Amino acid sequence: MIKLKNLLKESYVWERKFGEKLPTLADVQRKKLTEAKKHGFDLTDFKRNGFKQLLKALKIKPKAEHSDRSGGSWEWKGNGILIVTANNPITGEYAVEGRRKNEKDYASYMGIEGKPDLVQQAVELIHKWASYIKDESPGKRHYI
Repeated sequence: MIKLKNLLKESYVWERKFGEKLPTLADVQRKKLTEAKKHGFDLTDFKRNGFKQLLKALKIKPKAEHSDRSGGSWEWKGNGILIVTANNPITGEYAVEGRRKNEKDYASYMGIEGKPDLVQQAVELIHKWASYIKDESPGKRHYI
C-alpha cells in the first residue's frame, strides 16, 4: 500500500498551471497505477525455447541489443515493455565476453519494466516457462 505522504511528494502539486484544481488522492493513485512497473528475477533458467515463447507472447522481436550499462546486459524491447538479461538465452552469450561458457535457455539476472499489465503478463509467463528461478523482486529490478 502506498502511503499518502509518498503520494503527495510525487504528485507535483505545486507544479500546476494557474486555475487548475489540486489533484485528489484518487487522481494521484490513478497516475501511480499507470506508470511503469518493475520486476526482477535472480538466476533464471528457462525450459527449452521458453524464452523465445515469452518474447513471442509479448510481441517482442527475438533480437536483443547488447548494452554496456551496468557491466553489460542484453535488452529486449517491445511496445511498452523492456526485458534486460545478463545472459542471452537465445544464443547463450553472456553479457561480459569470456566470463562464462555460452549457455542457451539461461537468462541469469533479469529485469522487467514497462506498462503494468505487460509486466504482470511477463511475470506470469516467466513463471510458466522457467525451469528454475532462484529469487525475485516484485516492484523493482533488484538484480540487474
